[in-house]
Amino acid sequence: MSLLSLCLTGRLSIRRLKYLGIALVLAGGGAAAQEPTFMVLTPTGDPPPVELKSMTERPESLDGKTIFFVDQTFNNADVLLQEMMKWFNMHMPEVKTEYRLKTGGYTTDDPALWKEIQAANGLMVMAIGH
Repeated sequence: MSLLSLCLTGRLSIRRLKYLGIALVLAGGGAAAQEPTFMVLTPTGDPPPVELKSMTERPESLDGKTIFFVDQTFNNADVLLQEMMKWFNMHMPEVKTEYRLKTGGYTTDDPALWKEIQAANGLMVMAIGH
């Protein structure tokens, strides 16, 4: 059933459409003179263009490097990261591992953490859910 028919039958109110961010605008007569024509407008807009970025270069070796395992508090990410750190400590002892808890969610910036990783010339593994 269309939005128009839901509104005309009273099953969906114009107030509810406004809450959803949708506006119905009466645009004039349809095929038959007594049938109104509606245009539906939505404020979602167009997303900005995606800027492609290249991945960082891989180091030739991990020997002597520090890998920061960053947890952004997604469910049980800490367990996964701790297991990864155990693997590195067992199989690649020449690699230093550090566990860090990131402030905020994965979209929130954490400049202090990024500076710490950069100052150590470190690498990062971040556990992001979904």
